[in-house]
Amino acid sequence: MRVGQCQLLRRVASRTGATCRFFSDISSSGSSVHLHPHHRVHLLFGANTDVGKSVISSGLVRAAASAGCDGWQSPVNYIKPLQCGGSDESFVLLNNDQQEGRRMNDIRCQTLFSWKTPASPHLVSRWENAPVSDEEVVSKLSAVLRDIDNTKNNDADNNLETASITTIIESAGGVLSPSSSSPFNKTTTADHWGWSTQADLYAPLRIPVVFVGDGKLGGISVTLSSLEALWTRGYRIDAVIFIEGESDADNNEYDSIQFGKGNAEALREYMSMRHQIDPSKEVYDELLRDDNAIVCLPPLPPMPIPLDEWYRSNEGSFLRLHQLLDKKWIGAEEEHKE
Repeated sequence: MRVGQCQLLRRVASRTGATCRFFSDISSSGSSVHLHPHHRVHLLFGANTDVGKSVISSGLVRAAASAGCDGWQSPVNYIKPLQCGGSDESFVLLNNDQQEGRRMNDIRCQTLFSWKTPASPHLVSRWENAPVSDEEVVSKLSAVLRDIDNTKNNDADNNLETASITTIIESAGGVLSPSSSSPFNKTTTADHWGWSTQADLYAPLRIPVVFVGDGKLGGISVTLSSLEALWTRGYRIDAVIFIEGESDADNNEYDSIQFGKGNAEALREYMSMRHQIDPSKEVYDELLRDDNAIVCLPPLPPMPIPLDEWYRSNEGSFLRLHQLLDKKWIGAEEEHKE
């Protein structure tokens, strides 16, 4: 008989004897933070594919790698649980190549499961006859996070009070995009292998979220609906980032319209209105409390121009995001202790 994700996590923890505070029992606590105090972990979701998740992941890794390099060298981790075609891990490493010779923290990247075909995980796992179940994904990701914690405790020695580790986990596709399919998933039928959405797959881990909105024309609806899907599943969203969409070269009449900036402002207005309607829902107010929690970055240069200059010009924005995420992590950890 198959066991649920939370049951599997408890079983893994009991076998290893580890105290895995990043495993959450959804039925026992409304808090979305159950992680090690010196190990900040954020899960990166996007409103859709091609909204810039890997670009933002790389920027956050750059900021964490270049921040606080004095003393103990805190490693920065990037994890891609599901990869279909290409390599987001390689993209992150390419855009974090020592940054003009500056001293940086160690960057460690991992891809947990990969397929060759650039398509949805639920399809490629069938096409390539390489099923991966929800339990396998969650179990392996949990084990990797536990290994990172153990490495930190070994490396930092007696410097635990000041040392910290940052881990960025990047999901695949959009919030409700499919994960990999497997005959061992609970939703399997006689006709097809079952699968879960990305949001449902990672929900048992209760990891706080950095969300990449859609900065293009038409992006407001998919951004709001994706955020609502995360909130209803109990996720805490610490920051929302938009990348300004490229202007349409064939439509000069609208070149001056900044859809990404407008989408960010629409999000603020939406949350303000929703908070007025139901002040008891703190999820809306939490993002409105800090001006740096909703950010719109300028458009990316056209391909094949490298992103080096774009990252350099937005270094301050990514550093402020890094500091904000650190602050929210520490604040949530203090609340959890209470």
